Amino acid sequence: MAAEDLPSQFDVVILGTGLTESVIAAACSRVGQSVLHLDRRNYYAGNWASFTFNGLLSWIEQYKNQQEVQITELEQVWRSLIDEGEDAVPLSALDSSISNLEVFCYASEEEEKEEETKTPLTSFQPVNAETVSEETNGDSTEAHDTVTGDDTTASDAKTPNEEHEVSEPKEDQHTSDISEPSQSQEEKESQLSSSPADPPVEVQKKITYQKLVKEGRRFNIDLVSKLMYSRGALVDLLIKSNVSRYAEFKNIGRILTYRNGKVEQVPCSRADVFASKQLTVVEKRMLMKFLTFCLDFEQHPEEYQDYTEKPFREFLKNKKLTENLQHFILHSIAMVTQHTLTEEGLKATQHFLRCLGRYGNTPFLFPLYGLGEIPQCFCRMCAVFGGIYCLRHSVECLVVDKVSNK
Repeated sequence: MAAEDLPSQFDVVILGTGLTESVIAAACSRVGQSVLHLDRRNYYAGNWASFTFNGLLSWIEQYKNQQEVQITELEQVWRSLIDEGEDAVPLSALDSSISNLEVFCYASEEEEKEEETKTPLTSFQPVNAETVSEETNGDSTEAHDTVTGDDTTASDAKTPNEEHEVSEPKEDQHTSDISEPSQSQEEKESQLSSSPADPPVEVQKKITYQKLVKEGRRFNIDLVSKLMYSRGALVDLLIKSNVSRYAEFKNIGRILTYRNGKVEQVPCSRADVFASKQLTVVEKRMLMKFLTFCLDFEQHPEEYQDYTEKPFREFLKNKKLTENLQHFILHSIAMVTQHTLTEEGLKATQHFLRCLGRYGNTPFLFPLYGLGEIPQCFCRMCAVFGGIYCLRHSVECLVVDKVSNK
């Protein structure tokens, strides 16, 4: 729609397409009000947006280079256009919610140079008996460090580059190894010669900056990274308003925590607790007993009334829970700090447990294409009921009547 075709009057004019603004726009449009929804940016969702990696780089450059237009200049321009008895209130064109933006990139240039100069072999090099002798002596161990998956044979653990390196034996081994190979060497040689037919072993690849740029459209990055509880005000709003039909949601498959130098899965449900290998049998019973108590802790005030003004961590210690269980409950289930009061921690744990099982094994939902989908869903609903959208447009000035202040 061209600017000259826009209506001259609207019931509601909304600036910005963030989550709050988008919900208000959808609500106003749904009850029949005419809505003009503006955003100075060239994308929806404002500070809730989701970007591809290349889109994020462009967003960073945009905010690093933005400059404030002098408000005094705008005020002088608009004062020359208004009538007597009116006042002009200029609005800033600069997004003050984001400032002091800096980017730090830590990447190993040496690894990237090695990646560029390395020429992979297109075929397997011929293998002779000397290869067998070197493998039996265990001279090459690099493959065992990089191969992922189940245990494999020596032939499966070799990459083409490594076979090329070991196929050049020393001169003092050449005659003795080739002339009279033993029976075991012949069997290993036949096994190695058939290895090209085996499926290639997956090797862990190091992620570099160049690879991130190349694969940047295969993932999205949220400016605001949040998870939604499967039972909550936002999910209820998405269902009741039927806005959820505009997006696809996924259940978070598992919850992980970092402890003692390892990333471990957090047992959430009863099945997870009893299947966990991180917990002892005694810890499993203690955890199940505590989680059962948290589900209806209001019915047993005598259990926690002495700790209502004390941190939740002290209450966990009083329950004789181990350090392992305290870590899981505090940081991965209740998701509170060490200074959170006991009653607040119990409520957080209770809410976590009540959200389990509604859509999956964990209590969290997430939009498939990022959190920026949610504001866009409400914008779509507003547009369906007649709302008009203009990106890269904003309001420069408000004209206010001096008498009525309208």
